[in-house]
Amino acid sequence: MDAISFVLGVSSTHLRSQNLKDMIYRSEALNETATTHTPTGRTPKKAHVTAVYENNQGTEIRFMRSIDSKGKSEYRINNRAVPYSQYDSALAKENILVKAKNFLVFQGDVESVASQSPAELTKLIEQISGSWDYKDEYDELKQKMEEALDNNSHAFNKKRGLLSEMKQYQEQKIHAQKFDALVKDRSDLTAQYLLWKLFHIEEKTNTLEREKNQKFYAQSNAKTDEDSLEHQFRLSREERARVHREKVRSELNIRKIMRELEDQSPNSIAYKEKLIHLAKKMKQIEQNMEHIKRDGQQQEQVVYSLERDIQTLDKTVAEYNESVPKNTSTVQLTTQQLSEYEQLKQQVSQRAVNEQHRIQQLQRQRKTEKQRIDDQQSQLDRLREEETLAVDDLRKATEDRETIVFEANTTADQLNIRKAELKKLEYERTSIYQREVYLNEELQITLNKLMEASIVQRKSDKDTKFNESLSMMKQIYKNVYGKLSDLCKPTQRKYDNAVATVLGRNMDAIVVEDEATAIGCIKYMKEHHIGIATFLPLDSLVTPSVNDKYRNFVKGARLAVDVIKCDKKYEKAIQYACGSTLICDNMNIAKHVCFDLNEPVRAVTLDTTVIHKNGLITGGQSGSQATKTWEDDEVEDLTRNRDKYLAELNELSKKKRMGSAEEMAKSDCASMQAQLDFYADELKTLDSKIEGLMGTLGNIRSKINEVLEPYESSKKALDELDATIKTLESKLAQVEDKVFLDFCSQIQVSNIREYESLQFGISDEVSQRRTQFIQQKSRLETQLSFEKDQLQELVGRLKRLETIHQNDQTTTSQLENELSNMSGKKEELTAKLNTFEVDLKKYGELEVTKQLEINNIQKALEVKGKDVEALMKEVTLIEAEIEKAQAERVAVFRKCQLEGINLPMKKGSMDDVLVEELASQATSSFSNSCSSSMDVDEPLSQLSIKSTDWVVEINYDALGENQRSDSGPAFDRQFQDKIKELTDEINQMAPNLKAIDRLEAVEERMKGSEQEYLITRNASKLAKEQFQNIKQKRYSAFTDAFSHISEQIDRVYKDLTKSPTFPLGGTAYLSVENTEEPYLEGIRYHAMPPMKRFRDMEQLSGGEKSVAALALLFAIHYYKPSPFFVLDEVDAALDNTNVSTVASYIREHATDNFQFIVISLKHTLYEKAQSLVGIYRDQEANSSQTMTLMLDQYAN
Repeated sequence: MDAISFVLGVSSTHLRSQNLKDMIYRSEALNETATTHTPTGRTPKKAHVTAVYENNQGTEIRFMRSIDSKGKSEYRINNRAVPYSQYDSALAKENILVKAKNFLVFQGDVESVASQSPAELTKLIEQISGSWDYKDEYDELKQKMEEALDNNSHAFNKKRGLLSEMKQYQEQKIHAQKFDALVKDRSDLTAQYLLWKLFHIEEKTNTLEREKNQKFYAQSNAKTDEDSLEHQFRLSREERARVHREKVRSELNIRKIMRELEDQSPNSIAYKEKLIHLAKKMKQIEQNMEHIKRDGQQQEQVVYSLERDIQTLDKTVAEYNESVPKNTSTVQLTTQQLSEYEQLKQQVSQRAVNEQHRIQQLQRQRKTEKQRIDDQQSQLDRLREEETLAVDDLRKATEDRETIVFEANTTADQLNIRKAELKKLEYERTSIYQREVYLNEELQITLNKLMEASIVQRKSDKDTKFNESLSMMKQIYKNVYGKLSDLCKPTQRKYDNAVATVLGRNMDAIVVEDEATAIGCIKYMKEHHIGIATFLPLDSLVTPSVNDKYRNFVKGARLAVDVIKCDKKYEKAIQYACGSTLICDNMNIAKHVCFDLNEPVRAVTLDTTVIHKNGLITGGQSGSQATKTWEDDEVEDLTRNRDKYLAELNELSKKKRMGSAEEMAKSDCASMQAQLDFYADELKTLDSKIEGLMGTLGNIRSKINEVLEPYESSKKALDELDATIKTLESKLAQVEDKVFLDFCSQIQVSNIREYESLQFGISDEVSQRRTQFIQQKSRLETQLSFEKDQLQELVGRLKRLETIHQNDQTTTSQLENELSNMSGKKEELTAKLNTFEVDLKKYGELEVTKQLEINNIQKALEVKGKDVEALMKEVTLIEAEIEKAQAERVAVFRKCQLEGINLPMKKGSMDDVLVEELASQATSSFSNSCSSSMDVDEPLSQLSIKSTDWVVEINYDALGENQRSDSGPAFDRQFQDKIKELTDEINQMAPNLKAIDRLEAVEERMKGSEQEYLITRNASKLAKEQFQNIKQKRYSAFTDAFSHISEQIDRVYKDLTKSPTFPLGGTAYLSVENTEEPYLEGIRYHAMPPMKRFRDMEQLSGGEKSVAALALLFAIHYYKPSPFFVLDEVDAALDNTNVSTVASYIREHATDNFQFIVISLKHTLYEKAQSLVGIYRDQEANSSQTMTLMLDQYAN
């Protein structure tokens, strides 16, 4: 492979050694001990490889390439030395492309061919197709075309800029011409305006002189009327003083009678309270008596019941004694009978020994049980007696508690009534006191406000002059509305301080309609040295927009414009002064808006603290500062309030209680409260006692229950013993009856037990029964004695209550008599009081009438005084207006002189107008301090201008009828608007007077720019055509090769991959990334083996990649087939099946014009070759040698 590659001109980078001189074979390198290097004894310095090629015409061509020891190559064709380019062209002529290497595949390069990148595959196809030869020319022409297009674009932009500049200078030329015309129009209009102004100044001066004379006459008449009103005012005040003295005398008499009535009132109240208390006490005593009577009747029933029980017991005892048999036995036994009795007894004992023994045992047990029952019965009787006593004590304690509770409730009711009366008295006193305090505070506030109003009315001369000047300006200028503080008012008084802070310096700003009025007022104030003031012209105020989102933004925060009341036409001035300022109820709300919500707004609190937009906090006050700006109209209301407060205080002084009714009520309440406390202590003691008795009773009853249960058990057990004994005695009696049958017949008794009963006396049972009767009677007598004592105690309590009830009735009668005597004296005092109250009312009404008369005269006097003062001020204002008009006339003439305006004259000329140097300085200074909408000089002081020496007369014939008749501000504003419009238009034009000269220079430059544009356009067109030609050649060459290879590759790949199992084979195809110029970007090669999904080439196995690479190489060969194809171990990664398939494909496509030279180590492939060629080294000849074997001669 190295020899073939070397002779066919392959670069040394693809050979075994990159240095060509190392390709020379040196035998001594293999035998280091050799003494001779070659048969000739010299080291070889040159080597060559010769390829003999026979073309289709049968001509042999010998290609030889040799190298020397320096690595220099020499190329020969048919033993003729040629340069490499000619050598390469000769090979290319036979379709042996050295750069594309379409005639050989190196060992290991098969997989890399299939896995090469899209760009490398594109380059390979370019080399095969020949489009690679156009690449350098393509890149060069493309760069030239882009440069030509950039030059053309630059020339075009330059031409377009010159066109725009030329158009601009043409427009500026037109503007300059228009500018001259506008300047002339403005000069003419200004002259007409000044002429109109002078005409109306003279008319106004004449009118003011006539008005001044009329005001002098009116002032004299008003002064006479003022003197008459002052005389009436003095007389009315003297009459009012007399009525006031009579009124005071009546008030003193009323107070005296009121004190006497108040002295009687506490005693009357005390008597009434005692009567009420006695009535309730008597009612309670009656209820207690009824309760005791009812308890007595119940106690009598108890005594009667006990006496009846004792009688019944006595009767029962008598009956029982009669029923007991007497000891009158007549049976007397003989000695024999006694002996027989004893014998029979022994027989009975023998026969019923068990029964007797059992009876004796049971009797002993019964005796013990009986003793236990008797003890328990005794304990029960004791406990039940204790229970009875405890119940009696509990009943008595409960009755006592009920009595005390009733007494306490009665006392509490009386205490509540007395407290209500005391509370009423205290409330009356407190109400009078609070009302007095409130009235005194309000009176003090009113007096302070009246004093403040008085101070405001006595303002300084400077403020007075300012207000008079403002009034005069209102008369002179119809569009002066007044100070902003006089034109608005807060919606609520709590906003006074906050609104004053919001308005700030604009509080005393003067609101006018337009700028002309403001300028006129400034002139007037300047002439009269009034001071400074801020004017707010409504027509030109630039008001900030109010953000509506703040109207209901946060609770407690309101827009300042929303808390100020004013006429609608002044809203613009209010909005200008307030803007979007918020008024907040407190500092927390203001901080929340400005800091928490981060709103860029100015906030003012009710205490005048201000949070500015930048976060600065200023201001704050206690609220005591006066913001008296809109309260001047309330002086009259304050005076009425003062009189009302004084009258009400006078009435309250009459109603004050002078007695000790409140102290007596407090004493009674304290006494009743002490009594209630005593009752509470008693109830607490009784509750404790009742609780103890209840506990004791509970313990007794629990003990009774504890004793009763075993008592019942013992009693039940005793009854069972009695029954058992009775049964045994019955059995014993049967035995006795049987044994003593004959013996009883002898002694004539029914049974032996009868004999024994008669013989041995009364039984123990009778004795026990009698003892029980005695104990029961003793217990009944004891209880009867106790109940009788209780009955006697109830009788005693009833008698005591009856005595107390009778005494209370007597006391009630005495109190009623005393109360009746007090009523007569009270009626007499009440009659006198009514008489004096009628007199007081009469004198009060008369005083009010006189006061109203005085007020009316005072008001009339004030009005008349104001009229006189107003007339005097009007005369002063008229004189000021005359001076102002003369000053305005001077200003007009001076403006004409300064601006060179010639007015039409009937007499004299503009040279006759004299203006001193001082006037110029004053005008300059004043002009710098004031602003105007037009360049008219401000009026000058008469001290600096001598107008009396002027001998000029203006010709007003140029004025029309409308201009002569209309002197209003609208006409003045119309003139000024037109002049301002012309001035603004002139100022906005700013013409370029050099535009004509510059226009000619631009036109010259334009000609050169057009020539340059034509040259660059032709150059870009030519470069584009040349580039398109080479582009088309490159595209055609590449497309022809790509199309042919793309068509062949799928067929070749199918042939290499089909088999009996997969007769259709696989699929392979090429895809371009750039369809317009595919050689600029990559070409992708895709191969899908049979029955496998699409995968990238990198994911195929080594054998699959080798087959895909062979398919691509064979397809490329079909486009420009070389006469031979050298494959170096391309089957290394193939299995036997694929090797056999490749071998079959090569054998099938090998022809005389297309030889396959395959280097392989697998017999499956080379056994199908036509011949085998072996290469070996000939040491003696120092060269390679070959040997061949033709396989066609072998059938198998």
